[in-house]
Amino acid sequence: MIRKNDYLKNSIKQLFRKKWMSILFFCIIMLGTVFFTLGCSLWMGVQDSINQMKDSFTTIGTVTQKPDSMVTEQEWDAELQKYKITERASYTQILDEELLNSLDVTYINKVERRPFYGAVSPDFITGALTRDGAGSTSSLVEFSPLENSLPSSPVKVEIKNVYWGDGEPSMVGKEIWFCDHYREETEPLEAGKTYIAFLGMNIYGDTRIEEEYPLEYVPAAVFPDWKPSLRWQEVSAGFWNTEEGAVWQNLIDELNKLTFETVPVTPTENIELLSPFHDGQASIVEGEAISGDEYEDGSKVCLISQTFAKLNNLKVGDKVKLQMFFTDYENSNVLVASEGGGMSRLDILTPEGQKYDVFFESDYIIKGIYLYNSAGWNLYELVTDEIIIPSASVPEEKVRNVIAEGPMQGYNASFQIENGGINDFYKEFSKLPESSLLEITFDDKGYERFASQMNNMQTIAIIIFLVGFVSVVASSAFLLYSAIIKQRKRTAIERALGMSRRECKASLLTGIMLLTIIAACVGGTIGGIANEKMLNTASLEEDYFSSMYSKGIAGNKDEEMSIAVNQNIVRNSIVFAVSAEVLGVFAMSLFLIGRNLKVNPIQLLGVREEE
Repeated sequence: MIRKNDYLKNSIKQLFRKKWMSILFFCIIMLGTVFFTLGCSLWMGVQDSINQMKDSFTTIGTVTQKPDSMVTEQEWDAELQKYKITERASYTQILDEELLNSLDVTYINKVERRPFYGAVSPDFITGALTRDGAGSTSSLVEFSPLENSLPSSPVKVEIKNVYWGDGEPSMVGKEIWFCDHYREETEPLEAGKTYIAFLGMNIYGDTRIEEEYPLEYVPAAVFPDWKPSLRWQEVSAGFWNTEEGAVWQNLIDELNKLTFETVPVTPTENIELLSPFHDGQASIVEGEAISGDEYEDGSKVCLISQTFAKLNNLKVGDKVKLQMFFTDYENSNVLVASEGGGMSRLDILTPEGQKYDVFFESDYIIKGIYLYNSAGWNLYELVTDEIIIPSASVPEEKVRNVIAEGPMQGYNASFQIENGGINDFYKEFSKLPESSLLEITFDDKGYERFASQMNNMQTIAIIIFLVGFVSVVASSAFLLYSAIIKQRKRTAIERALGMSRRECKASLLTGIMLLTIIAACVGGTIGGIANEKMLNTASLEEDYFSSMYSKGIAGNKDEEMSIAVNQNIVRNSIVFAVSAEVLGVFAMSLFLIGRNLKVNPIQLLGVREEE
C-alpha cells in the first residue's frame, strides 16, 4: 500500500524529471498571477473610488443671455464742453427659462431664474448700524450756494443738512464743489436759498477746479419716471407739506430703510445652484442645510450667514419675520449691497414716487447658519446679510413690486444635470433656435476629468487582467498537457501496479497543485504589493475645468484627489486571484485525469508514447 507521502514524493519526482518545464511553468504561473491580481485589485479599487466619490460631484450649469444689439448714447461733459458718444450692449428681447426647461434633458434641478427680494423685519438690523456713517461717495443733502451761480462749471456750496449718507466727520457745515456735469442746459442757483439733491462724487474731479486733488459732487436724476429732468429742488417754507416734499420724504425714508433695516432674500430650489455653495466657498457650519422635501414643500425655513447671526444674536431654531417689499430680477446682490450690510439704490419708489408696500410676510425658522469665505469681488458672491429660503415658500402669484427686470445672467440663472451629461445637454441645446443667444457654462467639480481618468484606469486594469488570465490559461494548458496527457503511460503503469483511480489522481495532482499553489501565492503577494505602490503613486490632479482651456467649462481652483488604497480590496483581490487560479487548475486537472483514467491501461501500455 502506497502511503500518502509517497504520492507527494513521486509526484514531485516526476515534475523534476522535467525541471526546466516545471521552472518555466512556475514562473509563468507566478507572473500570470501577478497580472491577474494587479488587474483585479486595480479594477476593484477604481470601482470603489467611483462609488465613494460619485456623491461628491455635482454638475451645475449657469445661463447667460448674450446681448443682441448695440445702443449709441451721448452724454454732455461740462469740462470738455461737448457730448461724449458711447455704445453699450443691449437686448431686444428677454428670453424665458422655459426655453431650456423644455429640452429633452434629464434635469436634477431645472433652470431657475432667481430674483432677490428686499425684506425688513422687527427681528434684526443690518451691519450698517455698527459702522460710522452709511455712505462715502453719495449723499442726500440740503445745500446753499455761496453766491448766485450757474453750475455748468464747479461752484462752491455749503452743506446745510444730510438726510442720508453722512459719515465721520459729518459733512454738515462743509463747503464742497457742486457741478451739473452731465447736462448741457442747467438751472441757476441763488445765494441764500436752500436746495435738496442727491449728490454723487465725481472721483475724476474737474481740471477747472484750481485745487490739488479736487472732489466734485454731481446731482443725480432720482425720479426718472416722476420728473426725469429734476436734479435738485428748492426747499422753501412749507416744502415738506407739498406733493414734491412728500416724494422727497419717501425717498429719504426708503434710503434709510434700505441701509439700516433691509436684507436681500434669495429664493432657490437647491443651495448647490448658488455658485459659492457649489464651489465650496460657502458651507453650513451650524444646524443643517435645507432638505429636498423642504424645498419641494415650500417650508418656511431659512439659512443665514454667521456674521449676520452674531450681529443679531440669532441661533439655529430661532424664528425671524421676513416682510418682503420689492423684487429684483436684474441685479446681483453685490451691485446694490453696502459694505458691512444693508443696501443702496435709488429705484426704490414707485413711478408715482410712492413707497412699495409689503407683498408677502411670514415667520421663517433658521435651519442652518453658513460661513462664506470670499475669493474676491465678483457678481456671484453672497453678501454679508443674505438670507436663503426655498423658492416655493413665497407663492408665485404673490410676488410683486418688481423694480428691475433683466435677462438671465450667470449669477441668477442656473440648473443641475446628471454627472457626465454635459455632451448630451449640448446636443439637445444645439437644436434650440435661440441657442446662439444663450451661453451655457458648466462646472462639474472636475467630474469629467475624474471619470476620464477612472475609465482609463479601468481599461488598464482590464488589459492587465486579461494578460494575467491568458498567461495563466496558457501556462496551465502547457503544464497539464505535459504532466497529464503525456503521462498516460505512467497512469497505466500505476494502475497496473494496483493503484486505485483515486490514488492515481492523487499521484498526478499532488505535485501539480503544490507547484500551482506556491506560484499563485507568490504571484498574488507580488501583485498586491505592486498594486499598492501603483495606487499610491497614481495621484490624480483634479483640475476644475477652466473656460480658458475648455469651451463652456467654468474655471475654479485646483484640488488634488487620489485613489485611496483600500487594504480590504487588496486582500480580497489576492484571495480571489489565487483561489480562482488554484481552483481553475484543479478543475482542469481533474477533467484531464478523468479522461486518462477512462482509457484501458492495457491499451495504453501497448501504445508507444512520444517523449
